[in-house]
Amino acid sequence: MSPETKNQSTKKDGREGKNIIRINFLPFLAGLFIAAIAGVIGFEALHYTATPEFCMSCHEMRVVGEQGWMRSPHYRNQYGVVAECGDCHIPPETELARMLWVKTRDGSWDIYTHLFGESEPREMDWDKLSVSARSKIHDSSCVKCHSNLTAQGVSMKAIVAHREYERFKRTPEPGRCLDCHTEEFHAGFKQYLFGEKLTAMNKGGAR
Repeated sequence: MSPETKNQSTKKDGREGKNIIRINFLPFLAGLFIAAIAGVIGFEALHYTATPEFCMSCHEMRVVGEQGWMRSPHYRNQYGVVAECGDCHIPPETELARMLWVKTRDGSWDIYTHLFGESEPREMDWDKLSVSARSKIHDSSCVKCHSNLTAQGVSMKAIVAHREYERFKRTPEPGRCLDCHTEEFHAGFKQYLFGEKLTAMNKGGAR
C-alpha cells in the first residue's frame, strides 16, 4: 500500500470513528434529557400532592380542610404562618427515603378508601382516623416550625416541659410532642358534621 493510499485509509477510519461516537452519544443525550424532564415532573408532583389544594380535592377531606384546618391556629394565627398538610403529615424532605415511603403508603390507602371504602364524611370513623393520623406525625415535622421551644411569651410550665423534652430526646425512650399536646389541631369539622349530636355527647361525658 502506497503512503498516499494509507493516508486516505487512515482519514476514512478516523471519520468513521467520529461518526460512531456521534451516533452512540445521541441516545445518551436523549436519555439524559428524558431523565431530566421526568425528574422535574416527579419533583413537582411530589410537592403538589402535599398541598391543601390537592388534599381538599376529595370531598371527604374538603370538609376537614374548610371546617377544621382553615379555622385552626395552624391556619389562623397572629404570625401569618400557615402549616399545610405536608408540613405535619409527611416527614420533612431532609428525610427523603421516609418521606417517599410515607407518601406512597398513605397516598395508596387514601386512593383506595376514596374509591372503594367509606368516604361519606358523616359515616367515617373520625376517632379511629384521628388516632391513626396522630401516630404518623413525627417530631421532626413539629420542630420544623416550632424550633424555638422556649420562645418569648411561652409559659413557665411549657418551658420546663420543653426543657425536659430536650433532655430526654436522645434517650432510648424519648417523649413525643404529641404525648403532651393531646388536643386535635383541626377537629372543628366534627362540630360542623355532627352538630347537636356532638354537643350532647360532650355534655354527657362532662357529667
